[in-house]
Amino acid sequence: MNKAITDGAELMPPAYAQAFDAYSGGSGEPGASGLGREFHLVQGDPDFGTCLELEKTESLHRLRYRGETPLLPGCYLRVSVRIKLLEGPAPSVRIAGFAGGPGGGIVADAQTEGPSLRLGAPGEIVEVSAIVGPGARLGVDMVWGPDALYGHFGLDVTGPKGARLRIDRIVIDDVTSVFFSQQLSQIDVRDFGAAGDGITDDSDAFEAADAAAEGRSLLVPRGCFFLGRDVALSAQVRFEGRVAMPEAAVLLLCQQFDLPSYAAAFADMTLALRKGLQALMAPDAPNRFDMKGLAVTLSEPLRLPAPRRTATPHVRKTLCNGQITAAAGPDWIPWERRVRVEWSPDQPRVLSDAAIAGQVPPGAHVAGAGVEPEIYVGATDAKAGLLTLNGDLGGGAGQRDLTLTRFRYLLDFSAMPGLYDLTLSNIELCCEGLASGILLPPRGANLRLQDCTIRDMRDRGLTSCGTGCTGLVLDRSAFVSRRRTALPHLGFNAGSSGLRIVNCRSDGPHMLGHFAGAYMLMSGCHLTNTTGAEHPGLVLARGSVALLVGNHFEDCTVVVGEGQDILQPDGNLFSTSGD
Repeated sequence: MNKAITDGAELMPPAYAQAFDAYSGGSGEPGASGLGREFHLVQGDPDFGTCLELEKTESLHRLRYRGETPLLPGCYLRVSVRIKLLEGPAPSVRIAGFAGGPGGGIVADAQTEGPSLRLGAPGEIVEVSAIVGPGARLGVDMVWGPDALYGHFGLDVTGPKGARLRIDRIVIDDVTSVFFSQQLSQIDVRDFGAAGDGITDDSDAFEAADAAAEGRSLLVPRGCFFLGRDVALSAQVRFEGRVAMPEAAVLLLCQQFDLPSYAAAFADMTLALRKGLQALMAPDAPNRFDMKGLAVTLSEPLRLPAPRRTATPHVRKTLCNGQITAAAGPDWIPWERRVRVEWSPDQPRVLSDAAIAGQVPPGAHVAGAGVEPEIYVGATDAKAGLLTLNGDLGGGAGQRDLTLTRFRYLLDFSAMPGLYDLTLSNIELCCEGLASGILLPPRGANLRLQDCTIRDMRDRGLTSCGTGCTGLVLDRSAFVSRRRTALPHLGFNAGSSGLRIVNCRSDGPHMLGHFAGAYMLMSGCHLTNTTGAEHPGLVLARGSVALLVGNHFEDCTVVVGEGQDILQPDGNLFSTSGD
């Protein structure tokens, strides 16, 4: 690859004889001084032909080409000059330059001096050179970063006065091919200014490399590359190093939207899953994040932060093909608090207590005398001192003694303002008796679990603390528990409308569901109680409407609340294990 040829850049400065005024004894930028009387043109030198001769009268002399030599994105230049000492004490020489940025300003952090070389004996020709480029690649002497657009290149002569030397013309070559010789199909992000030091924000460099890829892949070499904001990459990426980002920032790998690629990017499977799910919620992300059969072990709940951008209208997103397992750790212990709050029948879903409102996490379960089952805190308002519930509290007015318990979930969506049109497909949640499964946010609609299994939940399989269960679909999914504990288990609770539970299985010492909403269809499901005694398999709470067709209830029953209506109750089979 030769950027000078492919991009039509003029790199070579003119000969001294052709344009003596094109050279400066200063920085080379507009307004810098020209060559002083210590420089003069010499013709017929046996080694250099027409060249410059310098009478060294200062400790430092500069020679710069006034022209702006372009530094194209991803381009590396080799600047070289041949020099020979005629007489006097031998000085040192180095390639140097002025790094120009947008608007003619100087790029402050650019390395503007190359390695220094001492001249030899009189008459001995010495060549000094330096490679200039945007990235800190092996062999690059002057790293200028992505902001440098051009340079005024030349030579510094330092050391004792009194020397006389001759300087051949300045030669500038495009040596980009040296850095691409073994990776012609890849672009190294360092070539666009990525530092990889874990501190410098490399977001611009990654995006610049991606824009220049043009069908090639990106290489993220060894190192830690900090991306301080959202970054979307359209090219394929090969990660030898890793990426670090703030919690709220999103990395979008458009062509590799799967868990193995995110694990390569972040070098941590848990973080990879969190960042992949976070990216899935972005409006411009692909619609399917594939775990590719990988298993992720969590020692704490995976909580997704509220997205800064949401898709409108809602587009169905899918997480698929993987396993998420709980590992023992203190972060699975539920949060619990006994409180005394004020309650009024005028506001049956509001609790008032300024002291605790800011401490209660959304999704906390509410229990106490007279409280209906499956009541949860849907929202908190610390400023007003209010807790809003997902159902009517009921009972007498005044002070109430309640127990608030926040279960710990493998997938915790409670920080999100809403969750819409998400499908989990072929996902196994292994709670291992340590964790619960999924906590939905207070608002949302159209969650679908398809061919999923929630296994050995500690407290709950799927919890809705508001209207996030609207339009919930459980399709060919299973709630399975083989662990016998004294804890009350529940597959799912729902208090909204439009549920469809089809071809599902519930097997274990737990109840499949508690439904307190309107319009549920349950069909083709098999519920088994493994405790050896009849046990509620499904509770239809007061005021709900359900259509149950073609289900099998083995060693369990359907509990019907006051004012509830079951359509076609005879289309189901109830049996015991002895039948």
